[in-house]
Formats: sequence, C-alpha cells, structure tokens
Amino acid sequence: MQGCLFCDLLAKGNINGLIMENRHAVALASDSFREGHCVIDLKKHKKSVSELDMDEYTSICELITKVSRALEKKYDCDKTYLLSIGDKVEHIHFHLIPKHKDKCSMGVYCFDRLQEIEGVRKPSDSELNALATEIRKIIDSS
Repeated sequence: MQGCLFCDLLAKGNINGLIMENRHAVALASDSFREGHCVIDLKKHKKSVSELDMDEYTSICELITKVSRALEKKYDCDKTYLLSIGDKVEHIHFHLIPKHKDKCSMGVYCFDRLQEIEGVRKPSDSELNALATEIRKIIDSS
C-alpha cells in the first residue's frame, strides 16, 4: 500500500538491518527503544492480527521464535517482550524487545501506566463467564 511506512520500506528492496525472511514476513534489527529491539513485519499490507490467514500467522510466529531465541542467547536474558500495537503505523508488525537484566520491566510502561490512567477493572466471575460465552458465540458463528 503506497504511503505505508512498512510497504514502502519493503518495496525498495534493499532493506537495512534484515535478519531473515520467509514467504510472508521479514525480521529486522531496529535497536530503537532498547538494545536488541527487533521488528517482525508482514510483507503484505494488513492492519490487524484478525486479518491474518494461518500461513501468514505461522510465518510470523516462526520468525518471532527464531529471533527471540537469538536475542535471549545474545543478551543472556530470560525472555523477550512481544508487542503489537499498530496505532502509528497501521501495518501489522511485532516488536521483540529483550528483557535486559539491568533494565526495568516493560510492565512498568504498559500495565502500570495503563492502571495509573484507567484504573484496574475487577470483573466478577459471572461477568468473566458472560464475556467468554459471548466471544465463543461470535467465534462459533463465524
């Protein structure tokens, strides 16, 4: 899609920071937010996880797993954070950010900040069960 940051990047061909790619996705070194930050990007323009077919999803997950393992080995960390937000760039992509031992948890930025702004919801068991039932019905009717 013309005018999309990721589509334009992929269209130019020679991509800086290319780690690896497969049929549907590319893994790119970014280093933007924390050392080792990488991005997994779908080659085709789609905005949401809900738009992915199973082959695209599998391709993305393959790269997420391989790059996460490499980051954990390189930085001797226990895990990598996986984020997909897509508010500024409406092209499905996933951020992989190593959990460095000398840095604070990403939960501080995500959930603590969200809690500070919006508070914590405390749904009852019946509310949770009603939500689960409603979502199941939507899935079953699709």
